[in-house]
Amino acid sequence: MKTRSLTEGAMLGALTVLLTLLGEYLGIPAVIVPVPLILLVFRQDFRWGIITALVASLVTGLVAGHVFAGLSVIIWGFVGVAVGMALKEKLSFAKLMGVAVFANLVVIGLHMLLYALVIGGNMYTDLMNSFIQGIEQAIETSRSLGAAEESLVHLEIMLELVPFLFRNGLPALLLLSSAFMAFVHLAVSRLVLKRMGETVPWVQPFTQWRLPAYCALFFFAGWILTQLAALWDLPRWLEFAGVNLFFLSSTAYMVTGLSLAWFYFNQRRTPTFLRVLFVILLFTTQLVLMLLVLLTVADGFFDFRRLMARKAEVVKTEDTEDVQEAEVVDDRSDTED
Repeated sequence: MKTRSLTEGAMLGALTVLLTLLGEYLGIPAVIVPVPLILLVFRQDFRWGIITALVASLVTGLVAGHVFAGLSVIIWGFVGVAVGMALKEKLSFAKLMGVAVFANLVVIGLHMLLYALVIGGNMYTDLMNSFIQGIEQAIETSRSLGAAEESLVHLEIMLELVPFLFRNGLPALLLLSSAFMAFVHLAVSRLVLKRMGETVPWVQPFTQWRLPAYCALFFFAGWILTQLAALWDLPRWLEFAGVNLFFLSSTAYMVTGLSLAWFYFNQRRTPTFLRVLFVILLFTTQLVLMLLVLLTVADGFFDFRRLMARKAEVVKTEDTEDVQEAEVVDDRSDTED
C-alpha cells in the first residue's frame, strides 16, 4: 500500500510540475494545476497531497528559476487538498461546488498577495490596465485598417465601461472566476475518476439548467441600479450593490440562456455551423444577448421546456408506485394471516 502511494504521489507530483511549467513558459492558464493533487488526495490521503505539493513546489522553483512558480504550486495545493477531501467524503454536487468555490477564492487572494510581495504591484489593477490596453490596440488597429467610426462605437463604450466595472464589480468578478475554476476542477477530476470506476456526484444535463422565477428580481434590480448609476450619482454602496448584482445575475442568465438555446438546437438537430454562428453573435451582438436573457427570464415563469412539469410527473409516478408497493405488502400480510 505504501509503495502504491509513493508511486501515485510521484506520478501526480510530476504531472503537477509539468502543468505548472507549461503555464509558466507557454502562457497556458494554470487552472488545471490542482487536478493531480485532487486525484491524489481522493485516492490516498490529504497527507500525501501536502507532501506531494511541497516536493512539486521545490522542483518547480528549481526548474523555473524563481520562487514565484514554486509558491504558486503550494497555493494551488490548498484547492487540491480541500476538493480532494470533499470528493472523498462523497458530498453532494452543491456542497462540492461550495467547497471548491471557497478554496478557489482563497487561492485567488493568496495569489494576489504573492503578486504584491514578489513583483510589487496590484494584480487586479494590472489586469484592468491590460484589458484597457487591449481595447485601445483593437481600436487603433481597426482605424488603421480603415474601419468606419460608427463600427468602433461598441469598443469605445467598452473602453469607458471597463474601469467602472472593475472598480465596482470586484466581488462579482472574483466569485464568477472562482465558480468557473471550481467547475473545471470538478469536471476534469470527474472525467479521470470515472475512467477509474469511481462515481462522482454531478449536476443535471446542461440542456436542463434553469433559474427559478424569483431570480428575475435580482436581475432587474441590478440592471436598473446600474443604469441609474450611469446617469446620476447614487450612494456608493447602492452603486456597488447594483453592479455586482447585475454581473452575477446576467452571467447566470447568459449560461442558462445557452442551455435553453441548446435544448431547442438538439430538438431540431441544428447543424454545428449554425450553433457556432449563434454563439459568435451572442458574444458580439448586444441585441442577441439581451433577447436571449429576456427569453430565459420568461422561461423561469412559463417553463418553456416543461422541465418542472416533467419533474412533477416523475414524483407523482414514484409516489403512485410506492403506494402500490405498500398495498401489495398489505395484501400479502392479510393473506398470511
